[in-house]
Parts: sequence; C-alpha cells; structure tokens
Amino acid sequence: MKKQLGNILMLALVGFLAFSLTSTDAMAQKKKKKKKDGPPEWTYKPGLYEDVIVAAGVGEGMSEMKAKSQAEQNGRKKIAEALSSEVKSLTTNFMEEAGTTTEQGSETNAQNYFSEVTQSMTNQTLNGVQIEEYWPPLGEKNGSKIKFYAKMVLKKSAVIDAYKKQIQEDVAQKKIKVVKNSADDALKSLDKAIGKWEKTADNGSSVESEGSEE
Repeated sequence: MKKQLGNILMLALVGFLAFSLTSTDAMAQKKKKKKKDGPPEWTYKPGLYEDVIVAAGVGEGMSEMKAKSQAEQNGRKKIAEALSSEVKSLTTNFMEEAGTTTEQGSETNAQNYFSEVTQSMTNQTLNGVQIEEYWPPLGEKNGSKIKFYAKMVLKKSAVIDAYKKQIQEDVAQKKIKVVKNSADDALKSLDKAIGKWEKTADNGSSVESEGSEE
C-alpha cells in the first residue's frame, strides 16, 4: 500500500514538473514572439550599426505612397542628424589622438570647425543614403491614415573615405594645427581615431536586432 502511494506521489511530482516546464517554455515562446513582433531597434535607436549609419524616418498619409514619401524625407533629415553626431565623435577622437587644435585654438573655433566639417561631410555623403526597408511592411493603420518607418542607411566606408579626405585637406591647408606631432604623424593617427570611433560608437552586433521589450 505504501509502495503504491509512493508511486502515485512520484507520478504526481513528475507530472507537476512536466507541466511547470511546459508552462515556462510556453511563456518564453510567447515573450519571444511578442518581442520579435515589436518595432525593430533601428526605428528608435539611430547611430552606427556595424558597417552602416542608420536612422529612421517617419511618414504618415492618406495613401501608402504619400506616407512612404514623407518617411523618406524625414529619414534624410534624421540620417543627417545621426551623421552630425558621428562626425563630432570622429573629430573629437582625432584631435585627442593626434594632439591637434583648430587654427585659433579656442573652444568657439573648435565648435565652428565641427560645424564646418559636418556640413562638408553632409554635402559629400548624403547622396549615398539609401532606403533599406519600411516598417511595418504593410504599414500601421491610424484611422484613415497609414504610417510607415523608413530605414535609411549610409555606408560607413563612404563616411570614412570622405572624412579622411576632409582631414587631409584641412591639415594641408593648416586649418588644423598639429600640437604634439608632425602633419604626417597626425594623419597616421587618423586611422587610430577611426578605430576608436568604430569601437565605441557601434550600437550593436546587428542591424537586424529584435525590437524593444514592452
């Protein structure tokens, strides 16, 4: 009798554990699905993602075409803002690495130089901006309107090439003064500055990250 009771209790315990594991797995799958179905990271987190600078434009309109067109226009502004932030980071790294100052050396002139470089970089590189995808694929209904996010991407290699060219010209024209090193050494330091920027600015291992948790 005791043996039978023990077997019954053992079976009940095994059944309970199996049910608990199944429930836990179901909850995990549900959470994973919910996370996967949420907005992708690029819709709310602009910046450098591996080999591209990413920003999202938002558009809303009575038609899909109007909404996507507005998302593209807004996206170009957002990618310019993201580019400005990355160029400032690049320039700060370069000045620290090479021991340089702007022509007059003051903080005001440094800010002016940031603005000048950013404008030049924007003019050189924004033609290379592309739309990689829209989200949601079929749009998001909002009453009689439809809403889209446009994923705008700019290749990191294009930014780096344009930046190197800009710095080389500015060093040659003495817009940047070299404090610690020669001009040649300063340009060698540029690669180190770019490497530092890539390491510290990277937002994630993949632009295909799942959306944020709710």
